[in-house]
Amino acid sequence: MAAKLNLVLAGAHMSGLALNHQVLGLGATLVKACKTAPLYKMYSLGPRPALIRQGADGECGHSFQVEVWAFPIERVGEFLRDGVKPPLCIGDVVLEDGSSEKGFLGEAYAVRDAEEVSSFGGWRAYLASKQ
Repeated sequence: MAAKLNLVLAGAHMSGLALNHQVLGLGATLVKACKTAPLYKMYSLGPRPALIRQGADGECGHSFQVEVWAFPIERVGEFLRDGVKPPLCIGDVVLEDGSSEKGFLGEAYAVRDAEEVSSFGGWRAYLASKQ
């Protein structure tokens, strides 16, 4: 069995969204749709979201719909090079069951003037509100 690395996707790379073709093209497979622990805020950076971790105990945090995808380990570098552009980054994302996986986060500096979209509970719901 080929080695895999799970990555948490929270925005345009999720199923059915604009950049999902990049994920599928690398041979990644959907493991599960789930929620983050209530430790984050979400901001709109134009065509993509940024999840920003709040305090260690989740004060002022929210839970968001995300997807966990299994990437072939030999393709992860390609995805990181081509799919993770600043101010997005990869870090530990805590899921609602208490586990954590590597996944998309945002740099705090990038959201100073960004629209907070936490009330939507996820990027897909935010996009739907714009239609």
